[in-house]
Amino acid sequence: MKSLISIVLVLIMLFSFAACSGGSADQPKDTTVSNDTTASNPQNDTVYEEDDLPDDLRLGGEKITFLLPGQRTLNTEIFTDELNSDVVNDSVYNREKYVEDRLDVELEAEYVSENEYEDVVEKQHASDDDIYQVLGYITFAFTRFVFTDYFNDLNQLNYIDLEKPWWSQTFNEEAEIMDMQFVATGSLALSLQRSMFAVFYNKTLADNYSDKHPELNELYDIVDRGEWTYDKFYELGSEIYVDNNGDDLKDMEDTFGIGFQGWVGADVIWSSFDIDILSHDEEGWFELAVPVEKMYSSLERIHVLLNDTPGCFDPGHGDENLDDLSAMMAADNLLFMSNTLDAVESATMRNMQSDYGILPFPKYDDKQDNYYTYAHDSYTSFAIPKTCRNTDAAAAVLEALASYSYRETNPNYFNVALKGKYMSDPQSRMMLDTVVNGFKVDAAWIYLETLGAKFPSSFRPSSDTSYATDYAKLSKQIPLMLKLYKSQTSFS
Repeated sequence: MKSLISIVLVLIMLFSFAACSGGSADQPKDTTVSNDTTASNPQNDTVYEEDDLPDDLRLGGEKITFLLPGQRTLNTEIFTDELNSDVVNDSVYNREKYVEDRLDVELEAEYVSENEYEDVVEKQHASDDDIYQVLGYITFAFTRFVFTDYFNDLNQLNYIDLEKPWWSQTFNEEAEIMDMQFVATGSLALSLQRSMFAVFYNKTLADNYSDKHPELNELYDIVDRGEWTYDKFYELGSEIYVDNNGDDLKDMEDTFGIGFQGWVGADVIWSSFDIDILSHDEEGWFELAVPVEKMYSSLERIHVLLNDTPGCFDPGHGDENLDDLSAMMAADNLLFMSNTLDAVESATMRNMQSDYGILPFPKYDDKQDNYYTYAHDSYTSFAIPKTCRNTDAAAAVLEALASYSYRETNPNYFNVALKGKYMSDPQSRMMLDTVVNGFKVDAAWIYLETLGAKFPSSFRPSSDTSYATDYAKLSKQIPLMLKLYKSQTSFS
């Protein structure tokens, strides 16, 4: 019956298109659903890989319910209620309907606040109730349930293939525990790309200060030559400061060379400077592997940037302060700012009068081979709880949603919305590829509240620079915790 409905919907879509081509005014809003699975990139017709789910896989109308944090509804990341002509929203909507039709399954979502989410997961596990078959949550907080044996090993489930390109291979390598993996992320999580850090630059200010720093007119070339290092970034922006309102106070009304948020914004250096924290040993378990001198050097650079640099402005430690940087950039008060890619989607940046460009975060030095970026660890990861009675159905749904996202939703967001709708600079569009392809994460961030013992966030900038003391304490604590977790869970 659903197949017949799909055929009727496609015919309606075709007739609607023909009517629009006729030029009649006031056409009704198109609310049809496209089940087109053509694997092509909206920009360049690149062929995308299909999943390996059986063509005849049918789930008999089974209902699969997702438990998701409430604030994600603002991003229409996993589900949305209706079509609204926005390319990303409509692709998310079509994804749900396509998977429902393809697998003969009913998809539902329940949203709870962040304050409630972990309690709901714990109650479901304690009562062994099969209420939610798929869980999606903020990565750093989600992974603690791995060590309480709440989640299925995704590698052991039918239908999920974590080696496919719609699952982040970078994440997989770090999240894997002794050939097991309990959480995954990738194309289904638009928040993963939205949370990646880049350096934005104001082209008006770059032109204004190019007499003193001619290299401000060739930033893309500097990146392409592999010469976009932290020292170059600091050289170009550190001395620019103008007290616009004459109050002798550094505030958002003044002009700065660099805007840098001092807590979450500083987390980027662990990835961008290629600083390892945990590595896998021969058993596939974890060990501390920090390049200590490089870590000290990197932390000292950020301390100097935030505390001893005239041209740097730190708006505050809250996530919301990243929006303050966007406001300053739009007001032509920042030459450079470090911010997440979702800043591009904000009304502030969309309404910005001056042109801006995007660059990857700079390398530690010119000996570093690649540009890397960090994703704010609130991006979504997914798991299938052990309370799920029909793991085949839940796994098939998760794989189908993720593979559709890889072929359709993710390219629509990245190539059509992010590059096409919000950005006018072709070179910055190319730089976006460099940023996203440089995603790097460490197991200490994935398992921040457990195995990581909050190691990286313990070194967030402050007036205290006792890095050696902090490291000495943590370097003793973490190996003990790793040994404890290994012995007290099923990983021993």
